[in-house]
Parts: sequence; C-alpha cells; structure tokens
Amino acid sequence: MRAAFVVAVLLGLGCSPSVPPNIVLIIGDDHGYTDFGFMGAPVVRTPHLDRLADEGTFFPVGYATASVCRPSLNTLLTGLHPHQWELRLRQLERSGIQRARWTEIQDVQTLPRLLAERGYTSFQAGKFWEGTFDMAGFTLGMASAKKNTRNLYELMGGESLRLVRETSKPVYDFIDWHREGPFFVWFAPYLPHKPHDAPRRFTRLYQNAELPEETKRYYANITRFDAGVGELLTYLEREGLREQTLIVYLSDNGWEVSSGVRSRYGGPKGKNSLYEVGFRTPVIFSWPGHIPAGRASAALVSTVDVFATLLDYAGAELPADRSGRSLRPVLEGRTDGVRDVIIGAMDEVRASVAAGQPPADGERDTRAGGRFLRDRRWHYLWYEEGDDELYDLEEDPAENHNVAAQHAERIEEFRRRVREWDAETRRGFAPSP
Repeated sequence: MRAAFVVAVLLGLGCSPSVPPNIVLIIGDDHGYTDFGFMGAPVVRTPHLDRLADEGTFFPVGYATASVCRPSLNTLLTGLHPHQWELRLRQLERSGIQRARWTEIQDVQTLPRLLAERGYTSFQAGKFWEGTFDMAGFTLGMASAKKNTRNLYELMGGESLRLVRETSKPVYDFIDWHREGPFFVWFAPYLPHKPHDAPRRFTRLYQNAELPEETKRYYANITRFDAGVGELLTYLEREGLREQTLIVYLSDNGWEVSSGVRSRYGGPKGKNSLYEVGFRTPVIFSWPGHIPAGRASAALVSTVDVFATLLDYAGAELPADRSGRSLRPVLEGRTDGVRDVIIGAMDEVRASVAAGQPPADGERDTRAGGRFLRDRRWHYLWYEEGDDELYDLEEDPAENHNVAAQHAERIEEFRRRVREWDAETRRGFAPSP
C-alpha cells in the first residue's frame, strides 16, 4: 500500500446488505494530505490509518469543500458547499427566523436527522461548530450547553476538546448503550491540530529524525491521533461490531508545516488558501465483506460526495438541493468515477500568499477569496483580487510554477466551467421574486 498507487477496477462484493451498517465518521483536523504512511510518507507513523486503508478502499485525491474547519465540517453535516450554506442562512433570515448564526443548523436537514429517519441513533464527539449536539439532530453528544454558556466559543472550549487528547470513553459508552444499532458516530478529535503538544511516548519516535523541531511536533501529534483511531478500531473489534460497521476517514482540511510565516494557519500554501495542500485529503471507506480491501481509486472525490454516500448505504434519500454524488458505484466496481472535475470556493484566503512575505505581527492575514477547479492533471485558481494561476500537478505537485500564461485556451475553458458551477450550485437558494 505504500508503493505508488495503482488505479484499480473495483470489484463488487455481492448484493446490497439487507441491514444498514453502523457508521463511524473519523475526521482528522489540519492533517496534510501527504502525511500518512499509506500516502507514501517516509517518516511519519500512522500504522492504524494505514491498516484502515489496507482493509478498505481509499481515494488519494479527495477534496474538502473549504481549507478551514468550520465550513468544511458544516459540509459533512449538511451536504452543502459553504457558499450554499451562506445562501441558505439568508433564506432563513428572509423567512423571519432570527437566531444566532451558530444555531441555524436546527432548521436544516442534516446527516444525523436524515439517518434518524432510517432508525439510526447518533453521537457527536469532538470538534463541532454548530451549537449543541441536539441543534444538529444528534441523539447525544459532547457539545452540550452549560448554564453559563454564552456563545459558540465557550461550547467549543468544553467537553468536546477532550476527545482522544484525554479520553474516548463517552464514545464507547454511547456504543455500549446502542450496540443493537444502527448507530452513527461523529468522531472528530482536535488532532493533529495545534497545539502540537503530544506526550513523550509520541515525540520520542521522532527525536532522532533530521527534521525541523516544528515538523517533529506536528508528526508526533499525527501519531497521537492515529493511536486514538487504533483504540477505536480495537474497541469495535473486541465488541464484535467491526463487521457491521462502515468506517470512513478524512481530514477537515490540509496543513503545510510553517516555513517562517507567522500565522496560525501554518505554511503559506496550506490552510486558508486555494492550493492543493489546503484542500486535499485522502478519503478511506472500510467495511469488511462489503467494500473491497487494498484498493486505491483515482476517482476525484469531494466531501459533498461523502454525505451522499453515507445516506446511500443507510438507505436514506439525498435531498434534492444537495449536489453530492454517491461513491457507492465506484466502491462496488460499477464505474471508475462520478465526476471529471472538482470545483470549490473560498470567501477569504491568505493574504501572505499573494504578498510573498509573512504578515506583520497583529496584521489580519486575509484577502478576498476565489474559486478553483481541479481535474486529474490541472489545478486552476481564480481570485477575486489577483491574477489567475494554473499548475500542472503531474510535473509540479508542489505548485511552484504558475503556467497560466502558457495556457490561455485552457484557462478560458476552466473559467467557463467555474462560472457554470457557480450558477448551478446557487439555484434553489436565490431570493423569491
């Protein structure tokens, strides 16, 4: 699995199951797409995620819908692109519903609500930006309001922060109580997110590596997260639940280790940028006996597709206003992909990328955002403020050489497709006449 990826024609494993699976959605936090053993990383240690990839089918070219956490996680809850969510909020405001923006999720068809219609109970664990667990339709969860909770940030700083960093017991307790299933678990530790403060048992693994200290600390946090995943897998196996459980892994956004840029977003082409390392994440699907093991697919995958795929396996209907496409035909070998391009957007991006230098202390490091298009070879970036960029990912995976000037016709075609996508994804969210 650590060798170069082989594009496999996936083989179906029989008829659709008569009983829907339990679902565990594992969400990493600020994890660069190259930083896994199964993605070819030579130093960082991720044995449990490697095993999960070995036991399932994974998509090396997966894309989150944002390169920062909240809008990306919102997509996993709602199946909406971030700009669609903003349009949805305006719809609610026009309808006369006036609430704090972090409570609006209670008026939307979310993944746990749609799964509940198929008999699922659900548990929210870890990072979660949309109010309390019940606002999003979870049965139970770690994000629960206390009497003195005044805003979203107080919720975020509470019980949910403890997942894996301190304990995963609330997840195991929920599964014990609902083991007859089907159940859905949102498992989203704040890892390998900063602070990169892993205990000694993880940092010692990298102490002799010829790496910058910041990289060693980041890698140690990755292995810390991986260990939490391993404990979860061990628990499911010990309790006899693994064969009935579909496990999906992805990261909410990418990460680039900082190279001197003074920013909480890490390196300049990572988080809160339009570049590959900010958006890209491998996506793993593992369900023994139902999803082929040891397979890598070159299909282009968006996290809106993960929302659609989980509903498909649960036997639930995808709402008509969601643009994701179920990956089940790819996983079962009936097709080799569901899209030929991925298109995404950010309202704001890193200003330091455009400036070519780190921001001054205290300076706001943002500028107006833009759109991107990614096909199997090319990555096109269009900015509201600034020139177009185009990268040949086969020749330049680090995106160091902008070749837009040499490909005027290709740029025009990509621009057209971005405009069409923008119009299509806004339909149904426009103001009433």
